[in-house]
Amino acid sequence: MKKIFLALMAVAAIALTGCKPNPEPQQDEYTPIHSMGAPVTNPTNAQWCKAPNAEQTLLSLRRVSDLFYYMDFASDLSFPTLIDADLRTNDSVNKAMNELWFYPDGQEEPFDEEHPSCSGFICFNEAGELLFGRNFDGAGGPMCMVFNKVNGTYDYIQLTAPNYNSKLYNGTAKQRENGDGILSDGTTSLHRLLRQPVATMDGMNEHGLCFGAFQLPVFREDTNKTHGPRRVEQKSGKKAINSSLMHNLILSECKTVKDVEKFLRKHDFVATHPSLNVHWMVADATGDYAVFEYWEDSLYVLRAKDRNNIVHLTSRVVPYEYNSIENYYCNPTATFNYLTDRWQNIYSSKVRVNHLMMSYKPVMNEMDALRCLQEGSFGVEMLGDVTNWSCIYNTKQRTILFCMRNDMSKIYKVDLKKEL
Repeated sequence: MKKIFLALMAVAAIALTGCKPNPEPQQDEYTPIHSMGAPVTNPTNAQWCKAPNAEQTLLSLRRVSDLFYYMDFASDLSFPTLIDADLRTNDSVNKAMNELWFYPDGQEEPFDEEHPSCSGFICFNEAGELLFGRNFDGAGGPMCMVFNKVNGTYDYIQLTAPNYNSKLYNGTAKQRENGDGILSDGTTSLHRLLRQPVATMDGMNEHGLCFGAFQLPVFREDTNKTHGPRRVEQKSGKKAINSSLMHNLILSECKTVKDVEKFLRKHDFVATHPSLNVHWMVADATGDYAVFEYWEDSLYVLRAKDRNNIVHLTSRVVPYEYNSIENYYCNPTATFNYLTDRWQNIYSSKVRVNHLMMSYKPVMNEMDALRCLQEGSFGVEMLGDVTNWSCIYNTKQRTILFCMRNDMSKIYKVDLKKEL
């Protein structure tokens, strides 16, 4: 009788408040990503590829939906060779990648850079585990998840944007009714997917280290925006690493946030194009997190003063007071308005951050954090961008909860302990 009474009281409380219990996934419920999807039947033209095991990689491609594909990467992409080449321009990077990975008949001019408008935050769940939330807002197209187990020291998962890699996937080249680029049209060779790791926007490795890349336009302080953004290029005499390679190396060579800082300081960072100036939000399984940013060609590592300060980040921000920790961190018990007022934001960033904070709480479970990301994508569509995907990384559990286009009716989960 006591149990029945308590159950009736719970139902009555829900009815009185008008709330509905959130449908939370059970801990023992897990459908492996590798059991999803169907093989893609496009011709692969692997004979155009120099990269080893190219055919194995391309044949692993699976389509879960028009917006979500995945593959197991079995090709060695020769990252040490690319680092030693000290590549500092877009043309030199593309030329080196083409020569390493493709025969002349398989080469293609890469698609011009786009301008993503992403947003993200870090908080903690009830168990004290760090949650890393991230919207990737871009020009549409699918997401291709790459399981990478052959490049570098550690195994890792990459969330990549094919639209930023090749003309094949550009919405103006191959279109569906809604204008999105498509990954598979049934006839075009997909051998260019071997470049997918260089289109990585966020990811996590086997040790729980995760990162998200956010665009950061850098202007000359003496001319403000008169001459447009410039590209960051360090010239300290160290080997140069560009944005595309850096994302792989962070995941493949680092276990902690401290490791990332040590690694970055061993190399010169070069943005081969102004649109590839980025800053990163990085977190690890210990609960450590930081923002890494290059400004005036110097690396700044921005950390919270204490664990109660939570980081919020967006793209297209020009933080002239770049070395002030308050540009990225605030106490979750305080109002958020003062933070956005200090930023030289364009409209889209301010809208997304303000709406992100409307539903933000310092302690959230994964599902609530995913809902919070929906608020952060408000206003994106009217600016010509869409939220390609939203994801929540749990660095301690090594899990990723994600959905496409803010569609909370279909939520996917990746458990790195089971998938890698």
